[in-house]
Amino acid sequence: MLKQLLRRRFIVPVAVLCVLSLPMAGAQAASISYSFTGSIDGISEALAPVSGTFQFNPGMAGSAGVYNNAVTGFTLNLGGIVGYSSTFEAGANAITISQNKPLGGGVVDRWALTSAATGGPLGDFTPFSFDLRVDHPGGGLFTTTDLQGPPSLNVLTTGRWRLFLEDSTGNPAVFLGSISSLTAVPLPPAVVLFGLGIISLVGLGAGGLRNLRGSRI
Repeated sequence: MLKQLLRRRFIVPVAVLCVLSLPMAGAQAASISYSFTGSIDGISEALAPVSGTFQFNPGMAGSAGVYNNAVTGFTLNLGGIVGYSSTFEAGANAITISQNKPLGGGVVDRWALTSAATGGPLGDFTPFSFDLRVDHPGGGLFTTTDLQGPPSLNVLTTGRWRLFLEDSTGNPAVFLGSISSLTAVPLPPAVVLFGLGIISLVGLGAGGLRNLRGSRI
């Protein structure tokens, strides 16, 4: 009986400790990953599909809607006839949240990402900056300029991207285009299974306590 009592009392503390350890593991505000697809202006998507990923850190501090160093990485692949890739480079990497601001001839809510860029040369040009923005014409999309993930693309929002390049003398060039999809990358299956296992442990512990109380009546 004593062994059963110890086992039943021990299972709940173990489960609770496991659950309490989860927020501590996430206290660093792990980066959230997104993927996107799109096209290059002036070239059909079938000939030059665009795809990419980026990550941002939701725990970064900022002010006035500007969060420096909140971008932790990106990749941009210009496929088809272009066949070129650019990637993240440490630098001035920021996310900007604009709420009901006059941008582009009207009031707009904008989620914007700007990152330093690197990659191999494209002819005489090499990349130095990448940006991506999601606009909501007319405003009213955000209720705060707190750091947050990009809004979902729908009939009221438009997504655009740009990759800036320059040659050895500083002459600029730019690739730009539209974004057709923008989605959060799901958690790895192992993480989901781990969470389900913790929930099961808690449930088993609670059931054991109920059975123990019932045996005392």
